[in-house]
Amino acid sequence: MTQTQGHALIMHQDIGDSFSGVYYVESVYVKKTVQNKDFSDLTLRDRSGARNAKFWGVIQNVAKGDFLFISAVVEEYVGNPSIIAKNAEKADIPADMTNYIPVYDDSEKYAERFDTIRKELAEMEKSTGGELAGLLVDEVYNNSTFFQKWISAPGSSKPHYGRQGGLLANTVRVADACFRAMDADGLNEQEKVVMVAASLLCRIGGIDAFEFQDCMPVMTKKGKLLGIGNLTMTRVSSALKRVNAAMTKANKPVDQEVMIRILHAIASHDSQSVMPMTKEAMRLGSAYRSDAEMVEAMDFIANDQNMSEEFTAYDPSMKRRYYTGIRAV
Repeated sequence: MTQTQGHALIMHQDIGDSFSGVYYVESVYVKKTVQNKDFSDLTLRDRSGARNAKFWGVIQNVAKGDFLFISAVVEEYVGNPSIIAKNAEKADIPADMTNYIPVYDDSEKYAERFDTIRKELAEMEKSTGGELAGLLVDEVYNNSTFFQKWISAPGSSKPHYGRQGGLLANTVRVADACFRAMDADGLNEQEKVVMVAASLLCRIGGIDAFEFQDCMPVMTKKGKLLGIGNLTMTRVSSALKRVNAAMTKANKPVDQEVMIRILHAIASHDSQSVMPMTKEAMRLGSAYRSDAEMVEAMDFIANDQNMSEEFTAYDPSMKRRYYTGIRAV
């Protein structure tokens, strides 16, 4: 048995561990045992994720959205780890939320790759003699206020991208998938430029659509009412107007073909309101869907409770169970 001092990340605890810490209360219910005794059924969260815990009694004055101090042990129940709180009491809101806001792994690596992709886009566009795509991407990301918010924003309300840096990681993963396929798909240089530029812009509305409340990623009111696609197109259209105005003022021609193809690839990347009708748009859409499906599966497997079985529970959104083999518990 290991004893952890101070705050212990809740998802890192295994059978036999003893730990303590302050956790965000995602849910709390008072239920009854088979002996008709009250107990508290909790879902507790920190930056590592959310996990169920039980306290054999009623915790006074604790509700969803509070913070709770527990000291606990992880016991085995039908082959799976079960957190049993030995002590539990309401805690003050932590002054430092570092332990509670989830952060995407390798965010620095993704930031470096993002910078490299922008440079590669600039080199590709040189060969076409154009500059609209690069200017549009620069117009969006060279705004320091936008960039600082974007680089730390969640990209989803779900676990995988629902972390600081999630929107950055989502963007880079989709762009890299496009890079890996562009030569095999036989795209010409202009089509490659359009696809890469669109891949860097197609999810920027995420900074308006998602935010952290307490320590949880949630969809904002704007996200619910307008959708990330509309929020993205609003931002892209505004940036494009500024680029057009600057190019017109400098007596530079605006390549209307490139402009409309970039907008089409962005608008159709998720195939919800517009179906992709160009090669680069179809490739971007394929990269986005493939990444979304993989992330959905990874989230489902990570949170599956069938730890002692070879197959997960049924995933209704993907219409399948996942084979994992017998997992160690």
